[in-house]
Amino acid sequence: MTNPGMFGRIAAVTGAAALVFTGLSGPAGAVERQAASAAAPGLGTSAVTCGNAAWPHEPYDGRTGKTTARAAVHTGPYGDCTVKAYLPIDTKVIFDCYTVNDYGNTWTWVRDPQGASIGWVYDAYLSSGGSNKLCPKY
Repeated sequence: MTNPGMFGRIAAVTGAAALVFTGLSGPAGAVERQAASAAAPGLGTSAVTCGNAAWPHEPYDGRTGKTTARAAVHTGPYGDCTVKAYLPIDTKVIFDCYTVNDYGNTWTWVRDPQGASIGWVYDAYLSSGGSNKLCPKY
């Protein structure tokens, strides 16, 4: 019998390896926290919802942009979600769609220039403030 969680872990490792292979930098040492994206004061990490870093749809926005600073790529739209990789400043990305987390912060799902999903990036680190298309709720 196959462990259903195993496939998610394999996909996450494969995705992280692909980011490093394509020139996007992976996690470096200690995980960096990004300003204004962590949980609200008094709430722990149990208050956030992190995904599996897979977004099963075609891009809604499709506009291109770039990172305006070294930006962490998260598995969900919260600073407390797992960091998959770091995108260097001026990394070209495709904006997919954005969401507003429970703390009022906006995050954009980004893809690489070939259209492969990367993950959630805090909009303060994206040109034009990220996507202008709201993500659908599934």
